[in-house]
Amino acid sequence: MLVGSKFVLIAGLVGFVLIAWLIELVGGMKHAVSLGPVLAVVMAGIPALLWLGFFYMMDRHEPEPKQLVAGVSVLGALIAGPLADFVQFTAVPRQALEMHSIAPLSLDRVMYAVLIAGLAQEMCKYAVVRYTVYLSHEFDEPMDGVVYMMACGTGYAVWANYHRLSGQGHQVYLSHAAAQVVVTTLAHASFAGALGYVMGRAKFSQRRASIRGLLVMLGLLGAASLNGGFSVVENWVVTSGMAQHPWRGVGYAALFASAVFAITWFASQRLLADSPFRRKT
Repeated sequence: MLVGSKFVLIAGLVGFVLIAWLIELVGGMKHAVSLGPVLAVVMAGIPALLWLGFFYMMDRHEPEPKQLVAGVSVLGALIAGPLADFVQFTAVPRQALEMHSIAPLSLDRVMYAVLIAGLAQEMCKYAVVRYTVYLSHEFDEPMDGVVYMMACGTGYAVWANYHRLSGQGHQVYLSHAAAQVVVTTLAHASFAGALGYVMGRAKFSQRRASIRGLLVMLGLLGAASLNGGFSVVENWVVTSGMAQHPWRGVGYAALFASAVFAITWFASQRLLADSPFRRKT
């Protein structure tokens, strides 16, 4: 039953991109179209709902209350997203960085992507979970760290995707935008899920508090590195030379996000195998 439901959700994500492509094809849309704020929200939200359902099913032994998972996702969009933007653009204005260097793989851009943008984004996702559901009695096994952090990452992706779609006066190519939204949502959820794995392990570890704190810090830096590396290399792939190759960037992003998700998925299987709520056979 769960396998079938997951298949339906993945098919829905593929269908979302195909529908956008068919609309372009049938409508003869060879140029960018204007979405408007409402359609931008819808386009950012549909893949997030489908991914959220998929991630929720990962915790098959003791699924978390749906209202908590949904609530954490909403907080990711309404708190983690705006707060991360405020932190990263207050710390280092992006315009100053762009004026300093145009090389996509220059050291200052990599440092900004990892230590400013990536760290701010992952830290704000972490803060949403750490100071809400993490303190609840529902957070009762290591796997919950993965589920709730992925939910928060999904919500954050809605914020990030909406602002990306809103750029350039909402002018987007439908098929490319749909694929990008699906992949970006998976990426942000996977980066957060990797940190959530560490959070869950650390909370239920018998080690000293200082060791647990160090593990969480390393997990945060690891998630920030994945986040920053993703954006830097995606931008480099898209802007190869003086030409723009947006679909090449989507392809790279899909591979990168899928790889991070696969690693998180396999790590989660160990957590599920050790779950105290696992039914004995």
